[in-house]
Amino acid sequence: MCLWTALAGPVQAGEIRGWVRLAGPRPPEEFQQVFKHREFCGERMPSERVRIGSDGGIADVLVTLEDVPLSGRSPAPKTAVLDNRACRFVPRVQVVPPGSRLDVRNSDPILHTVHAYLGSETIFHLALPVFRQRVWAALDRPGLTRVECDVGHTWMRAYILVRDDAFAAVTGPDGAFHLSGVPAGTFRLHAWHETLGTQEVSVTIVAGRPTSTTLFYGAPSN
Repeated sequence: MCLWTALAGPVQAGEIRGWVRLAGPRPPEEFQQVFKHREFCGERMPSERVRIGSDGGIADVLVTLEDVPLSGRSPAPKTAVLDNRACRFVPRVQVVPPGSRLDVRNSDPILHTVHAYLGSETIFHLALPVFRQRVWAALDRPGLTRVECDVGHTWMRAYILVRDDAFAAVTGPDGAFHLSGVPAGTFRLHAWHETLGTQEVSVTIVAGRPTSTTLFYGAPSN
């Protein structure tokens, strides 16, 4: 008598294709006054605290999938870039795995500083007085790092989420995001925005099928 054992094949994963949008009319563009280095930065800067596209999509939203079982594999560290360009941090929001290196650049012919906080704790503080200067910083500690420029450029902010899984993304200019390789199940989809706060929805992932979802924020308050 022969006994045959069926071997399970690789588990199929699903994916999420989603959008973060503004519920309601688009507010007028805001500007912030410039008091330092006006000869280069100008008298005012368009505010990047909330960037809303023509169709209502919201950029720079951190989207994370919570309560996903650990697969035992973590994303490999990478080299990320944070540029001081045209009196802004570029990109404003990004996600990296722990152990990544941050290539900090100054593309402006003026002094910038890069002061990074994890909560209220300084994790690095760099000065870049030279045009096209580059320095390096380590991103080892998980959590949301806030970056500021301390030389009177009060509008300059950036955020770096250091996270030890692949289930995090940043919305593009149209408010779209994509998460792939998601196991089947029901999870919490969490959105964070520096000005608009947080939103959360429940999503159910079916193996081998894309899941679509949209999160909505109300208009920003002054």
